[in-house]
Amino acid sequence: MRTLGSALLIIVSLLLAAVAGPSIWVERNVVSEDGFVKLAGPLGANQEFQDGLAKVIATQTAARLDVPAPLQNIAAGLINSVARSLSSDPGYADAWSETLRRSHALTFNAANDTAAGADVQLDIEPMVDLVAKKVSADIGVTLPTPEQVLISVEQPAVAKAVPAVTTLGAWSGWLALAAVVLFVLGVVIARRRSLALMLSGLGLAVVALAWTLGRSWIVNMLDSMSTGTAVGQQFGLQLGVLAKDSWQWGITATFVLAGVLLVAGVVARIVGRSRTT
Repeated sequence: MRTLGSALLIIVSLLLAAVAGPSIWVERNVVSEDGFVKLAGPLGANQEFQDGLAKVIATQTAARLDVPAPLQNIAAGLINSVARSLSSDPGYADAWSETLRRSHALTFNAANDTAAGADVQLDIEPMVDLVAKKVSADIGVTLPTPEQVLISVEQPAVAKAVPAVTTLGAWSGWLALAAVVLFVLGVVIARRRSLALMLSGLGLAVVALAWTLGRSWIVNMLDSMSTGTAVGQQFGLQLGVLAKDSWQWGITATFVLAGVLLVAGVVARIVGRSRTT
C-alpha cells in the first residue's frame, strides 16, 4: 500500500509540475505587463519586423497629413525618411515600450470583455506620434495624431484563450507548491526512497522533454494562425520565437533538477546497500 500511495503521489506531483512550469512562465511573461514588454522588447530591433512597421507608420502618418499643397510632397518625403530611420531615434525605445504596454492592455481588456470583439491588436500610436513630431519640427506645421492607431494581428483564437491563460497564471504558484508537497510526501512514505528519487528524476526529464516539444508546437501554431497584415504576421511569428527562446532556461533547469534527483537516488541506493553489508 505504501508503494502504491508513493507512486500515485509522485505521478500526480509530476503532472502538476508539467502544468505549473508553463503557468509560471505565462504569468511572468504574458499576463504581467512588464514581463510582456521585456519578452517582446527585442522585436523592436528585428530588422524584418522594423521594415514592415516603418511602412505602416509612414502610411498612417501620411494619412493624417494636413499641410499646404506646396509642402505636401516635402512632408511626405520626410515622413518616409523619418519612419525608415526611426529605430535610431533616441525616443524609439520608449515609444516601442509604450506601444507594447498599450497593446497588452488593449488585447487583455478586449479578451475579457465579452461584448468586445476578441482579437490581438497593436496600438502603434506612440510610434506614429514620434514620427509626426519630428516631421512637424522640420516643416514647421503640426501634424495631428489620433489617440489610437491599431493594427490587427487577426488571431482571435489566441485572444479568446487570454482569460483561461490569465486564470492559469494566477494559479501557477499554488500548482507549483502542490507539486512540491506531493513529491516530498511521495518520497517520505516510499518503502525504497532511493528508487522513488530515481523514478522521479526520470519522470521529471520526461516533463522537460514534453515542454521542449510543446514550445516548438506553439511557434508553429502562431505561424499558421497569422493571417492578418504583414506586420501582424511578423509580430505573431517573431513573438513565438522569442517565447520559445525565453522558455529554454526553464527546460534546462528542469533537466538539471531531473539529473540531480536521479544521481541522489543512485547515491542513496549505493549508501543503503553498503550499510546492509
